[in-house]
Amino acid sequence: MKITSRVRISLIAGVIFTFLPLVEVEPQLVKVRAVYPSPNVQYLPAYLAQTKGIFREESLDVELIAVRGAKEGVQALLGGDVQFAMMVGPVLPAIWRGADLKILSQMVGMPTFSLIVRPEINEVEDLRGKKIGVSFGGMTFALVHDLFKLHGLDPEKGVEYVNIPGSAPKVAALEKGIIAAALIAPPVEFTAIKAGFKRLVFLGDLMPDLPFTGVIATSRYIKENPRVTEKMVRAISRAVDVTRQNPEAAIEVMQSYLKMTADEARDTYHLVRKSFSPVLTEGSIKKVADVVSRSTGVKPRRQETIRILAS
Repeated sequence: MKITSRVRISLIAGVIFTFLPLVEVEPQLVKVRAVYPSPNVQYLPAYLAQTKGIFREESLDVELIAVRGAKEGVQALLGGDVQFAMMVGPVLPAIWRGADLKILSQMVGMPTFSLIVRPEINEVEDLRGKKIGVSFGGMTFALVHDLFKLHGLDPEKGVEYVNIPGSAPKVAALEKGIIAAALIAPPVEFTAIKAGFKRLVFLGDLMPDLPFTGVIATSRYIKENPRVTEKMVRAISRAVDVTRQNPEAAIEVMQSYLKMTADEARDTYHLVRKSFSPVLTEGSIKKVADVVSRSTGVKPRRQETIRILAS
């Protein structure tokens, strides 16, 4: 039986392609920008997702942008300069004022701040009549109020507040004796401890189930980019799981990204490990809404706009 020319060519081509090396074509990465306030351990899953390639595995090229002040981050999100924000509390007043923002998932479900005090302070009661460093309008301002109430100290009349945005400036104010205490999160917390100050209270022990960081986007972006949004949420959720289940990887990222020593990273990790959770509930949102409302004076009026898309 004769083989036609067409069949002969097909057979030859099949043999050639059988022995050609297989070349994997890397999917094109989608560039997105995510904003967050000053670098600290609350955003560790995002750092890990970037450092360990989880974003790239989801075909994302994520630029993490730190800004000084959560309000600036919210403005960048609303203005379209970034596609995602990572601070939960500060977006709520914008939602209540009419901004169509959605909270998609959670990274940290409890405050990772500690009350750092001067050496002469031994208990919360010792802060009566002292100056406390806070960021007016921020969640930590309301948390300081709650902390003082839990310890029987009048948060309105018992202390005096000094507005000092940022963790490093608060440490400087402690060193100069301008304030006696402030809420500070790692890694700056260890800078303060090295300087001779001490951790009096870890808020995570007192206030569990309080969403602090996560993934937030505008409804318009979600509608126009559903696949990218899904990939971002999945990447962060995966990173949260790795952060909690793989101490070695988390500690390594803390050392490289947050410039912590091995001892600082280990101590911090064991302190905050239980705070990492991707699960966001309506109950926890209501809790954080109450805290934010009291700190800003803005009443929750659009609770229905907070849609939970990831668990």
